Amino acid sequence: MIWVFLFLPILAFGFFDRPVDYFGTKKEDKALEEKAKEKIEEREEDEYKRLWEEAQRWFPETTNPLERAFYERPNDPKIIEMLDRFYLERQERAGLLASRILERQETRELAIRRKLSEYQVIYFYRPDCPYCRASEQYTPIFAYAKQFLRVDLSLPENARYVMQYRIRGVPTFIFMKDRKEVARWEGLWIYPSERAIKFLMELP
Repeated sequence: MIWVFLFLPILAFGFFDRPVDYFGTKKEDKALEEKAKEKIEEREEDEYKRLWEEAQRWFPETTNPLERAFYERPNDPKIIEMLDRFYLERQERAGLLASRILERQETRELAIRRKLSEYQVIYFYRPDCPYCRASEQYTPIFAYAKQFLRVDLSLPENARYVMQYRIRGVPTFIFMKDRKEVARWEGLWIYPSERAIKFLMELP
């Protein structure tokens, strides 16, 4: 029986080997952690507020004098009237600028059409060529050419044109004037890209 009493403390220690929080220190630690977390969140919130206030002070300084005056005196009827007039005039100027841009584009388009009317354009392509398929949607401009010919190089009867016109790849657009080649475009054709417009405007 003596050995039972010897082993009882060991068994008891094994049973109660989990730490016991007799003084509530774990609760205090958890409370401290929560307070620390709250302080971090408060600091972050303060930082957001500071950034917002700085943004509000900074924004009027980037606007024109009338807008700055409106931020300072939002109920001043004279400033409101002047600001309304300013926005209206700016809108009118924007509309005038847009109409001039459109007018310029139309003038340029007419010039390109007139120029194309002097040329015969031969378009070499293959149906299995992805760049040819992509170029197709931009070929309507060549309807204004003197003549627009399409040559499918996948057809055996058109193979002779590869050597005759020195075709290195498709798509290729050859511009002829008085039965002589004066220019050629090799690769993807996109109109009205700036590069394509410049090419057409500089045709000899």
